[in-house]
Amino acid sequence: MATAEKHDFKDRSKDRPLAPESLKTRRAREKLLKQWEAEKEQITPQAIQETVDKIHKWIADNAKHRIQIKEKSIKLFNQNQNAAVISKKVREIAEQLKLDMQHFTRPSLQE
Repeated sequence: MATAEKHDFKDRSKDRPLAPESLKTRRAREKLLKQWEAEKEQITPQAIQETVDKIHKWIADNAKHRIQIKEKSIKLFNQNQNAAVISKKVREIAEQLKLDMQHFTRPSLQE
């Protein structure tokens, strides 16, 4: 019941007119937009390639510190063959979601 009341409040708040933007807020928004534009201008194919080269150099420089794994082969993705056990908390949340979904999808008897 409490979640339904919150949901109703959200729906009602969409209908209300917004307050006019303050001068301080407008300046902050404009400043952020200028910063984002400046950052966009710095992202060039050349800059990306320089960053890739720096990463490759860092990996090569730190290769001596890597530990070689010999006992196991590591795969990036193994089709969830070795999936982790679902925790009790996640199981409880999933069960609650299932009950909530049944509540909303079941036709109301009062109609």
